[in-house]
Amino acid sequence: MNRRETSDFLDHIKEHTEQEIITNMSDIKEYFRWIPWCLKKEYLKEIIKIADKNKILYELFNNEKRFSWWGKKLDFSERLKFGLEIEVADIPLDEIQCIFKTNSIIEIMKILGIPIDVSNEIIQNADFKKKNEFNKWIFSSEAQMYSSEVSTPILQNNLFDLNQIVAICTLYKALNARLNGGTGLHINIGVDYLECNEKAIENLLKIWGECEELFFKIANPEGEEIRVDARTMATPIKENIQNFFEEDGSVTLNTEEDMEKFLYQIQARNRMYDVVSWSNFGLENDVEHDLDYAKTNEEIFGIYHRYNMEMKKRPNEDDKVRWTSINFNHMKWNSNNPGRIEIRIFNSSLEPEIIFQNLLLVGKMFEVSLKNARNSNYKKDEFETLFLHDVTEIDKVNNLLNLLFEENKQKEIFKKRWDSVRQKRCYQQYKSGKDTFER
Repeated sequence: MNRRETSDFLDHIKEHTEQEIITNMSDIKEYFRWIPWCLKKEYLKEIIKIADKNKILYELFNNEKRFSWWGKKLDFSERLKFGLEIEVADIPLDEIQCIFKTNSIIEIMKILGIPIDVSNEIIQNADFKKKNEFNKWIFSSEAQMYSSEVSTPILQNNLFDLNQIVAICTLYKALNARLNGGTGLHINIGVDYLECNEKAIENLLKIWGECEELFFKIANPEGEEIRVDARTMATPIKENIQNFFEEDGSVTLNTEEDMEKFLYQIQARNRMYDVVSWSNFGLENDVEHDLDYAKTNEEIFGIYHRYNMEMKKRPNEDDKVRWTSINFNHMKWNSNNPGRIEIRIFNSSLEPEIIFQNLLLVGKMFEVSLKNARNSNYKKDEFETLFLHDVTEIDKVNNLLNLLFEENKQKEIFKKRWDSVRQKRCYQQYKSGKDTFER
């Protein structure tokens, strides 16, 4: 049947038998790819009044790509805890919620070949409220009507946790989720891994400050350009980092005031208009007006302080300070729950291999930062080479990859990514601060 015939068939579904429905399920399935969830849901309600629900689910999902077990841990410590936020389009939250709450999810995961212990872990820990419950799989809405996000619980580098991610990717692909220029993948790393070592934060910042432009280029699979809204949602901070080390020289995070100053210096000061323009707090003085007349860094920081104090009164408001390439806004240094650091540069993906490559890149950056902080001789030569500026871009890429990776196979993945997009004009907008390689 063509689309018009399929639409007519579904509009008169009560006139058809279960066998006729089953016979035409391939056409119905294809038609479902093109219609909104609200209409799809109404058709399904009528279909299962006539046909067995499990038979329908089997016909809908049996030919989808099945789950394939990921058999190897990633090349970083299992002590490093992480979480992912995977944004998708064309699948609204109410579709996911309906599938879970009607228990169709059990049959769908079974049809897709997802192991029962993996599917049970996801199903039993699913929640649909956007809140900080880090032991749950949180399914939530995004700004666009048909977009949604799945946030993992806190995971570690073991096969069971990695295969939960594989299962979610398998499920979302089977549900026909799509990716577009607005969907991103955010990787969160538990700060407890850094052992309250401020030198490790310094190392992390220095690596990023030297190579941010290159990180944007190696963030996605070969030939895939960075998503269109990354310039706003993952704003470069290289210039801020460079200014920070020129002015302060070292990281101090002993107090809440230290943390406020750190966030301002690293994430806010080059984009204060963007940050405060999203707020409508009715402050005593107009913030944007004050920014026009602020002459010193101290005056601008005072405006940020007012903004920050107001944000603390509104914990459910979205703090736009976090919309940077690396976000430290969720970090709570020197506390029992030190929080997380979020890397926001990656395009979304439903390919486990791509997600795990990105996770490896981030994990190695944190690993190198901590190991050198513990022992200044760890990769000392590689660190010194990274900070050479009289080098070409290809030299800079090689120096970065030599610092992060031991295996040539791992280096080659990211070098190929860089090489496939290095001349794309879109990356000019991610060039900020002083050059760290020759052009």
